[in-house]
Amino acid sequence: MNDDNGPDHEMLQDILRLTVKAIFLIGRCIYYYALTIPIFAIVSTRQEYKIWKATPYPLTLFGIAKVFLYNLLWMGLCLISSIALVPLWAQRGFGNSVQVETNAVFEKLIAYAVHTALVGMVEVVNAERIPPIQLMNGNSPAPVFVANHCSQLDISCIYYAVRRFKWIAKQSVKMIPGPGNLMALGGHVFIQRSGKNRGSVSNLYQQSNQAIQEGIPMVLFPQGTRRMSTKLPFKDGAFRIALENEAMIVPITINVPPNAWNSYYPLTCLWGGRRKRRVGDAGDDAGDDDDAKENETNTIVMTVHEPISVKKGMELNQLKEQCQKIIYSELPPLYHGSMKSTQETSNPSLKEKTN
Repeated sequence: MNDDNGPDHEMLQDILRLTVKAIFLIGRCIYYYALTIPIFAIVSTRQEYKIWKATPYPLTLFGIAKVFLYNLLWMGLCLISSIALVPLWAQRGFGNSVQVETNAVFEKLIAYAVHTALVGMVEVVNAERIPPIQLMNGNSPAPVFVANHCSQLDISCIYYAVRRFKWIAKQSVKMIPGPGNLMALGGHVFIQRSGKNRGSVSNLYQQSNQAIQEGIPMVLFPQGTRRMSTKLPFKDGAFRIALENEAMIVPITINVPPNAWNSYYPLTCLWGGRRKRRVGDAGDDAGDDDDAKENETNTIVMTVHEPISVKKGMELNQLKEQCQKIIYSELPPLYHGSMKSTQETSNPSLKEKTN
């Protein structure tokens, strides 16, 4: 009887040995993959630094450290969440099986945790204007949310207002350890922005239309890129999607205060120095005492504007300019730049003449 069970016992040992080796190998791969997170965090920090450098409020050393920690925590928590979702993803047969958990649970919790820990409060004004959003089997067509884009903070702020949604992101975001993995599991839309990319653009509209018809909102930044010092004209993509699906547009203004990164929050919590203040309130002008500003934590204010009903046949440029005017109307004149005209942007020769 021992002879009969011998081969089975040896086979079981071999299987266990191979399983342990496979787990060890996967663990090492994840470890080395995670070691690249600080490098990507440095790159992201440099990008944010360049954006704020063009304003009267460049990042201080403390602000730079907070941006780095923000990216480090965001990427690390996204990677941990991605790994935690893999067993459930495999159990359900892969594909898009964990989109709801990714979008509505993990992404939202990460945004809340990182933003609250390093930046502070987000105030959503007129939250009652946000259309009801179901986690599953939502109303079709779902709304299209459009907002200005000035900082990395816009990303975490959106999660305070919208229950579930999909982003449109550059293809290169997939390369970022953590966020790239989690966004892929969440079924977000990726697009190749550089060069000739008709196929990528077509895929963008196809995936966006599918999400909206399935009751999943889309969130887009029609500026196309982050900018603090200039109010850029909006691009067409978000409005084409809304027109094609006759989806409601919900404009959102994200007002990031000049002291968002440079404030000493969360250290100010230790001595009770935390204060909620909306940008534009009395005492927010440039003449405030610098020491007082350093000890204040300004609240990022998101203003939800009246939703706009969209029907096929509406003029795209008129719709785009309407949203652009509404969103920018809530931003205070904190920065040097003013909104470039669409005509000037699309006609370089005209820009040269005016200069």
